[in-house]
Amino acid sequence: MGGAWARLGVVACALLAAGCFLHADRPGAQQVVRTLAPPVRTEGVVLDHVLVEQPIGDAFLDRELWAGALPAGRPETRALLAENGLRAAVLAGGIPQKLQTLLDSEADTVSPRRLTFQQRKELVVATSVPRDPCRFFLLTDLGAEARPVELKQARCGVLVRPEPTSDGRVKVWCEPQVQHGTRRELYLPNEDGTQLVKEEEVPTEKYPALGFEAVLGPEDYLLIGWPAGESETLGAAAFTADANGRPRQRVLVVRAHHATPERPAELPHIRDPYNRPSVAEQAASSECGVQP
Repeated sequence: MGGAWARLGVVACALLAAGCFLHADRPGAQQVVRTLAPPVRTEGVVLDHVLVEQPIGDAFLDRELWAGALPAGRPETRALLAENGLRAAVLAGGIPQKLQTLLDSEADTVSPRRLTFQQRKELVVATSVPRDPCRFFLLTDLGAEARPVELKQARCGVLVRPEPTSDGRVKVWCEPQVQHGTRRELYLPNEDGTQLVKEEEVPTEKYPALGFEAVLGPEDYLLIGWPAGESETLGAAAFTADANGRPRQRVLVVRAHHATPERPAELPHIRDPYNRPSVAEQAASSECGVQP
């Protein structure tokens, strides 16, 4: 298949095979080394993600898509996610044609990206448009009661931390987070503790109790989203967007594979990430948000 992820994959693999990710510009990198040892596999993970959106309550995105997927996370974690209006599942070995059609659509996909995890270990993927204020009820313990939360200049997202496994799959830790407010300056000690270094930080609410792991093969798809009807929840705040006054429901679709010169099966055909944004993105373009 063609598409944004496929084209990004060809470029990434070409660079990888050429040694661009192995710091070929350092001294001595041009020297040819011959050895009888087997080639060393490149460490790291490549992760692709895209947001798919439809009107809230869409029969496919809200219900049919999840019917054939395997729930992710431990049973107690899944129960806690459900209480917060969140759900996560894995589609194994391919995707329904309806989802492929959505991935092909410019108007129904948001921010397709390819991320390489070799030096970096984790990243927050933004899932919502900026909200001010952002209000929801939060439950982090099944034995407690939900508490109200209100944050200013908030943008919800999911922290992803992928790790390659020995059997060729990728284990991905996912954790809902909300960045809010404005950047603040901090003075922190450097590595050897001899001086203070100024750094900027965005205030972030982290919810490790809602974190979960999913193990993905090269043909698997991780889905993270929100069931329509669960209003005033973290899921509703994190996976909805307004398009000209019409709310739209979002699902985060993730794939991952080892960062090796060999390519797995083609990733789905989706729009070029540099084409025009979705309807929701255009409606929110004038809003001010915090980048993850």
